[in-house]
Amino acid sequence: MKGEVRLPSETLAAFGGDELRARVFYEKYALRDATGQQVEKVPADMWRRVAKELASPEKDEDKKKEWANRFYWLLENYRFVPGGRILFGAGQTRKSTLLNCYFFKIKEDSIEAIFDWCKEAARTYSFGGGVGTDISVLRPRGAPVNNSAIYSSGSVSFMELLSTTTGTIGQAGRRGALMITIGVDHPDVIDFINVKRDLKRVNYANISVKITDDFMRAVETDGDFLLHFKNDKVEVNRTVRAREVWKSLIKGAWQSAEPGVLFWDAIKRESTTEYNGMEVQGVNPCSEQTLESYGCCCLGSVNLSAFVKDPFTERASIDWDSLTRAAQYGVRFLDNVLDYNAERHPLPQQKEASLHSRRIGVGITGLGDMLIKLGLKYDDDSTIEFVDHLFEKIKNVFYDYSTELAEEKGSFPAFDAAKHLAQPFISRLDEKVKGKIRTQGIRNAAVTTIPPVGSGSILAGTSSGVEPVFALFYTRRSKSLSEGEFKVFHPLVREYMAATGARDENQLPNYFVTSHQIKPDMRVKMQATIQKHIDTAISSTVNLPEDITPEEVEKIYLLAWRMGCKGITVYREGSREGILETAKVAKKVEAKPAAGFERPKVMEGRTLKLKLPQGNIYLTANLVEGEIKEVFVTLGKSGADENADAAALGRLISLYLQHGGSIKNVISTLKGIKGKYVSWDEGTQLQSIPDAIAKALELLTLNHVVKESGFVDETKGKAASRGGTGTCPDCHESALVFENGCYHCSSCGYSKCE
Repeated sequence: MKGEVRLPSETLAAFGGDELRARVFYEKYALRDATGQQVEKVPADMWRRVAKELASPEKDEDKKKEWANRFYWLLENYRFVPGGRILFGAGQTRKSTLLNCYFFKIKEDSIEAIFDWCKEAARTYSFGGGVGTDISVLRPRGAPVNNSAIYSSGSVSFMELLSTTTGTIGQAGRRGALMITIGVDHPDVIDFINVKRDLKRVNYANISVKITDDFMRAVETDGDFLLHFKNDKVEVNRTVRAREVWKSLIKGAWQSAEPGVLFWDAIKRESTTEYNGMEVQGVNPCSEQTLESYGCCCLGSVNLSAFVKDPFTERASIDWDSLTRAAQYGVRFLDNVLDYNAERHPLPQQKEASLHSRRIGVGITGLGDMLIKLGLKYDDDSTIEFVDHLFEKIKNVFYDYSTELAEEKGSFPAFDAAKHLAQPFISRLDEKVKGKIRTQGIRNAAVTTIPPVGSGSILAGTSSGVEPVFALFYTRRSKSLSEGEFKVFHPLVREYMAATGARDENQLPNYFVTSHQIKPDMRVKMQATIQKHIDTAISSTVNLPEDITPEEVEKIYLLAWRMGCKGITVYREGSREGILETAKVAKKVEAKPAAGFERPKVMEGRTLKLKLPQGNIYLTANLVEGEIKEVFVTLGKSGADENADAAALGRLISLYLQHGGSIKNVISTLKGIKGKYVSWDEGTQLQSIPDAIAKALELLTLNHVVKESGFVDETKGKAASRGGTGTCPDCHESALVFENGCYHCSSCGYSKCE
């Protein structure tokens, strides 16, 4: 398991012995004292703290006490899961924002503006916030500049600087999160799409392209499309075939799940804030929040799974009274976060923007679990119809309560009744709600969203956001060799087994469907159905089998646009290093001991150099039929003993690989070993000679399409088959999954949004 922290017995007991959930609570969210020690042992301690703190903005002591009790009910038993920054930051004395992320743009096309952005981003990361930005304002590659360079290196050339800024600033053991976007009509769009083909570049950012309807229509008709850039200093125009750009996008999604796609006209058309300085200009790192510059993500999710009565029976139904109550309290809770956090923003502009629009993002999580409890199959048309009605009702509850808050506390400062009611999304609300907006106003300019409730969903023991259940179980290796491997079931599966007496997953009914069993078009239909009721956007990932073709990915993207989605993210299994989640794929990479190895006279290989304090380390990996079978390691300018040790490691690795061993196991075994010196080479931290060997092997395999224990040159057009079994970099269990643009470990709770 991650780390060496021993869980208190009462913590483990509070989660029914579920060590994963207990560890996520204890290591991520439990309050710490000035020395860094956890002072909260059970979730009730956390709920009490958060409820009290978020009731503190109420006007008097009676109100504070009343809402502290109500918020405790809301948080209790995970009825509502606030954003992770809220759980961590409420009541903290250290500098920490309670808002997960912000968007702010690069203000102009200049070196000064780029570095101003870096300064503001660094400050935001230091307070625990993520950042979204857009580089469309920067002139394209080859455009003239008035300095010694003569011609611009282009907007894409600055992405590495933005990424490095993000990777440099630590956040209690996690890096900052960054989203970089560009308009599809920018002349650098092809360079942008291809920038992460080199996996050593822009490592600390997600990237997405803002797609327009005009572009999509040109794709449909195979027409030309104008790439255009103009400011007061330069103008660039270039005409391309729309499908040239489109095919590059599809290839990126198929190969590595990037770049993502934002259907920008749909985002602008359905935004509720297109007036009075609140116009959306970009998105947060996970793309579910469409934001004005310096706008923030004030997030929390109602856990639908907590509101099913008599689950797994013919009497199963929704507890509408409690669900309505939770939805209302959730709106007030997040509105209070804005006031509580007013002096905790990293930048004064962020405070101003948050209070100008009072934008919140009340979402939902646990949809997949709720459907199973109700006996509904996620990918049935009748289920999608049910979800449509469900979200229609919840949406109006959210909005109605925001009007009640406006009557009590006042509308957001930028509110204009006529302009707000003219927004298309608002025009589709219930007539009663629209009437109250007209007469009472509304407290929040935007109200709803669907965030990727990653660690929060693990904490609550539910499926994430609107995703189906990802997997019914995963396999964990026991610390005790005598116990071998054992299955860890999704909490809902355990609950069903306890209720029905089922003994294993083979006895589950057919409505226990998982991500990999659902056809992609049904995932898109579900997302589009829910999007009608969400005023911002949805973070969701369509999981695809390894053998899906680029043409099928293209169909998914076209369907998403035609059905009104605001964006689409796909993940083809095995298309990113270390994210092979299912048992089916894991079996494909099991090492089979070789009867013997006869070295060919000629072997193809590649050499990588890394810089260490002891001197340069050179690692050569040689291949036989696409698999690494031989590794040589040498050190320059180093003592004989160190060089001998490095050479010995290379020989031992070679021997292991020649007898059926996996390169993944070599990397995970050596990676992280600490020595006397720590150094950096182009953003890669090297902690020792063994650690450098592991990272050299990792870099070599990452820059190629991995074939089981080796790599295959992409330029030869061979099939992609990633080596690895979803190994988590923290706990080294085969339990790493990719959802909503983020990595999550279902074994130790590790998470990373790239």
